[in-house]
Formats: sequence, C-alpha cells, structure tokens
Amino acid sequence: MSYSEKVIELIQTGNLDEVDETIQLALMHDDDDTIYLLGNSLYQLGFLEETRLVYNHLINLNPLDDDLKIYLAEIEVEEGNDIDALEILHNINESSPTYPQALLVEADYYMLNDLPEVSLQKLDEANELVPNEPIILFALAEVYYTISDFQQAIYYYKDLLESGHEEIAGTLISGRLGDAYLMIGDYNQSIVYLKEAIEYKDDAESYFQLGFAYMGQEDYEQAIDALNRAKVLDSTLIGIYVLLSNAYEQIQELEKALDILKEAIIVNEMDTDLYIAAGEIATKNQDYQQAKSYYQKALELEPDNERVVLKYANYLSFVDEHEELIELFERSAGNIQEDPDASWLLATAHNMMDEYDKAREFFTLAYPYFSKDLTFLKEYAIFLREDGQRDKMREILEDYLRLNPQADNEILSLLDDFNY
Repeated sequence: MSYSEKVIELIQTGNLDEVDETIQLALMHDDDDTIYLLGNSLYQLGFLEETRLVYNHLINLNPLDDDLKIYLAEIEVEEGNDIDALEILHNINESSPTYPQALLVEADYYMLNDLPEVSLQKLDEANELVPNEPIILFALAEVYYTISDFQQAIYYYKDLLESGHEEIAGTLISGRLGDAYLMIGDYNQSIVYLKEAIEYKDDAESYFQLGFAYMGQEDYEQAIDALNRAKVLDSTLIGIYVLLSNAYEQIQELEKALDILKEAIIVNEMDTDLYIAAGEIATKNQDYQQAKSYYQKALELEPDNERVVLKYANYLSFVDEHEELIELFERSAGNIQEDPDASWLLATAHNMMDEYDKAREFFTLAYPYFSKDLTFLKEYAIFLREDGQRDKMREILEDYLRLNPQADNEILSLLDDFNY
C-alpha cells in the first residue's frame, strides 16, 4: 500500500491525527501520478488545506503544469483567498491550452464578488478563443440569467438546446429557458419549454414554474394539476403550497386553498407567512375564529415583526375589534404607531371607540401619506364633519374632488352638509 492510499484509509477510518504526517511521507516517497490521484481524492473528500499542500508540491515539481494551477486557483476561490487565486490565474500564459479554463475560473470569482460585468468580459474572451464550447455558453447564459437580462440568457440557452445539450452541470436547459420566458411574461413559450423539460426529467422545479406560467394565463385548472405534481415530487418546497393555495382561491375553492396551507404549516410550522396566508383565506371564508387563531400564531412567532402586526391589525379592523386593535399597537415594540398604515388603522379604531382626540391625532398623522387615497379622504372628511372642523373638511373634499370629480352619495351628502 502506498502512503497516498494510507492517507485515504486514515480519513475513511476517522484516524485524522495521522493524516498530515502520512501526507508528508507520501510527498517524499510516492511517484507523481500517485500523488496527483491523492490530491484529487482529498479534494473530493473536502480536505482543501491538504489538497492545497499536495498541489503546491506537484507545481513545484512541474511548474509548467497549468492544469494543476487551475485546480489550485479553484481551491483558493472556494476558500476566499481572492488575491492568491488571481495571482495563480494571471500567471497562466494566454498561449496555454488551459487559458480558457483560467478565464472561466476568473469569471466565477468575479460573479461571486458581485462583479458580473467583469465576469462577462472574461467569458466573452473565452468564447472567442473556444467558440461554441458548451460550458462557456452555459456560463454566459447563467450570468445573464442572474443579472435578469433574460433576453440574452434565452439566446445562449437556445444555442445550447439546439446543439443537443439538454442538461449541463445538473441544470435542465429547457427548464431554464422556460423560466427565462416566464420572467419576461411570455407564458406561451414558457409552457412549451417547461413541458419539454418535464418530458426529459420528472422535475419538481419545472412543474412549479409550469404552474406559475399557467397562473399567468389564468388557466387555474392546469396550474393546479402542475402544482399538485410538483408537490408529489418535492413536498418540502413551500412555494408550491402557497401558489397552489392561490390557484384554488382563484376558482373560489377556499376550503381546498386553506387545506393546502395547513399541509404547508405541517412542513414548516415556523413560517409566519403561511399563518398570515391561512388567516386571509379563513377570513374570506368567513371563519373568523380560525382566522384569528392563525394571525395570533404568526404574532406569537414574530411579535416584533411590524408586517405581522399590521396584517393582524387589518384583520381586527375588518371584524370591528377596535379595542383589541388599539391594545395590539400599545403593546407592540418600536414606533410602529407612527407607521402610516398603523396611523390610519388607529384613527379608525379610536373614532369607532368615540375617542375623538386620539382619532384626530392619528388622522392628522396619516393624512400626508394618504392625501391621494379616495377611501381615506372620504373617511377623514366624515370624521371632520362630526368633529366640527368645517374648514378642514372643505380642504379634504376639494382633494377628493380633484382626484374624482364624480362624487358618490356620501360625498354629495358632505357637500350638502357643508353648504348648509
């Protein structure tokens, strides 16, 4: 048994204390090919520091081996040693057969560091050196997809698909195409390519995106079929449940919509968004007791989340539980009462509780934010009439009529009252 083989045996049996010493023996006594295989094995096992040691040893013996430099640079990128990685890559001559591969590693580095423009420059250079190389075309497509330039991504994905490459690096090209078309709102083309992806592989993500595309076409029955299939293939993907619930809601099957969310909550009982969505469906189904329990559970999970507080407050306002709404905001952390939506809700609640000083205070706070909201302006004008603020009521009515000259009966009543 070679020392290199002994290293791997020590790792597999958990005797890690002897690994470093045995690697040194391998570097001293094993031949280059055996050490090379040792480096590959260490990399696959995730022992990056040890792999770096082996590759540096081999590079010292073979300074012109650019393949080894590429491997070492990839490790440095993965370890976050950016300067070391770039130094290695820049030392690879443009005449080297591995130079295009070096450009790919550089492109990956620049994408990881949020510099997609530089990444594209490296990939374009590689594409000029090795035209129509699938890995380079795929990398270009992925960068454009990541930066939401979906038209350019589509161009490269199509090129790959038309040249017979259905899957690269575990990614279904037809599925990516379908998703890219979905992102630009071309549901017909999206469906064509997503169906093609599904024919190639029964893939939950492709069925999920297909459900999205059908939802975009308002073909809810087809969306439900696709999403149910996605749920069978991957019951852990929460987004499937949310979209499927929405599809059932669109066809007025509220019980099924709620049942789907209940399934999702079993999968992830810590997701507040699921409880809020369930509360909204239960409210629409007029099951107010159940709705309240869902909102309270969301609040229990995230009591300081302002969005959760506001969602629950909107529910309490809808069911006329004004006192509880006021108490909710009073015990909430931070300055949430100063949020415009909270101010409006509190103005309404205090008004309904005949607490006019407080109502006046919160209407005043809310007004600058809702001066173009017809519903708010009408409610505020009615309050001002009851509060005896006739000049302010005139101002609010003028705001309303500028936005909507066609006054309804309530506005006409306010105008009549003012004229009187």
